[in-house]
Amino acid sequence: MDVGIVTTHIPPAKGYGGVSVTAAVLTKAWAERGYNMVLVASDESTDGPLRLEDVRLGDGVEVKLYPCYGFRRWGFGLGAIPELFKLCVQAPVVYIHGIATWPSTLAAVFCTVLRRPFMVAAHGGLMPEHVALIRQHKPHKWLFYKWLTFPTLRRAIAVHCTSNTEAQGAREVLGEGSRILLVPNGIASRDFTIAPYPTREGLQLCFLGHIQQEKGINAFIRAWLKVRQPADRLVVAGRSVDGAYFQEFQALVGQAQGAIRYQGYLERGEVLELLAASHFLVLPSGLEEAGGMRENFGNVVAEAMAAGRPVLVAKGLAWDGLEATGAGFIFDRDEASVCDVLRKAQTLGRLAWEQMSSNGRDYVEQQLDAVKLGDKVWQALTECGQAANHIPLAEGSLYE
Repeated sequence: MDVGIVTTHIPPAKGYGGVSVTAAVLTKAWAERGYNMVLVASDESTDGPLRLEDVRLGDGVEVKLYPCYGFRRWGFGLGAIPELFKLCVQAPVVYIHGIATWPSTLAAVFCTVLRRPFMVAAHGGLMPEHVALIRQHKPHKWLFYKWLTFPTLRRAIAVHCTSNTEAQGAREVLGEGSRILLVPNGIASRDFTIAPYPTREGLQLCFLGHIQQEKGINAFIRAWLKVRQPADRLVVAGRSVDGAYFQEFQALVGQAQGAIRYQGYLERGEVLELLAASHFLVLPSGLEEAGGMRENFGNVVAEAMAAGRPVLVAKGLAWDGLEATGAGFIFDRDEASVCDVLRKAQTLGRLAWEQMSSNGRDYVEQQLDAVKLGDKVWQALTECGQAANHIPLAEGSLYE
């Protein structure tokens, strides 16, 4: 075994998106390089427990799934204890996806006790506003962070962040001397086909993600309703994880009088079909101040660009330099800015749109190649894991 990997959920698990997808992409990239890995995850999926034969991450990857029950979102299951302890004893170095879940916390504690070198990918858990929200409104979770999460993160060889904002949040809670590896998430662009320009009447936007305040979709809809043209459409796909917020969302859908279509959770092929039918993908995370900004990267942005779809993204994520690449528009976190960007999208001609589409695909291929970025993480993980003394890490931001 070259590296042990821990993640709460793993594809094809349904309902858990970003972290699990990133874990799979990075593991597959390392498998392409011929590394030997053991990956431990829960068997949780919203449509029933995963089977080992369903998890395909490449040659050289041994997958171990433990039964999940009770707190499924956090991957709870007592079977995690022996599996993770064995992994942390045997692996020369451990890479942990996520923080503050059952397996990620156990793995970090075991590595600390066993003096096993480990790296943690924060996956949005240390975004400044998210941490502030926990500190102010979730006292029990804040104590968990203070007593377990932060102390173990300080013992990690590095915290892997994917945006400047996330790195800032990590330094604020862990200290300025914290070891930060700043490398964006990769994507296997060869898995995406560039879809042609949608010829339907009007502008179709799509949103892919959970229906919750942190994603900012309701605030975006309120702005969109003010400037939409008669033939414009918005398609929303994703699970609802907040009852009150979802009720507000449904009321907004009703106000749109058929201009908004909610499709719920979509299979992978259906997601690609939706992207192909849309002109832009929207990521408004943080638009609602009360919800905080949780998205540190937004894999769906990279996936949309790989499929040839320009994007509309809230400022403050990993994509603030996106307009300079000509792959979409950035809006400030206020309604007026959203409306302004929507008007730009409405008046964009086909040739300009196609250039945006090409620019986004080029950027993904050149800057977000999963194997090349996986090499950077691997180098930091293995070199620092073998070093006698921990050293500071920095790999530059996604956009400099």
